[in-house]
Amino acid sequence: MEGQPPPSPEKKGTPWTLIGLAAVGLYALLLVLLNDEKVNVDFLFFSASIRKLTLIILCLALGFVGGLLFDRWRARRRASGE
Repeated sequence: MEGQPPPSPEKKGTPWTLIGLAAVGLYALLLVLLNDEKVNVDFLFFSASIRKLTLIILCLALGFVGGLLFDRWRARRRASGE
């Protein structure tokens, strides 16, 4: 058939994306399995008994929100010329 490019050879080698996804999945599974112990947490006005994994996710979320707010505050300060 003229006018059509020749078929490209199939890629062979290591599927790094699949290996990366499997590693992340294994890490997530281990994180869940190894952090199922309950811990007591004292918040400002109350205490709670929660799983370690929930505490880790809560700390990550608070850190993310704090960083986002700090970044917005810093951008506002720069925009105002201080």
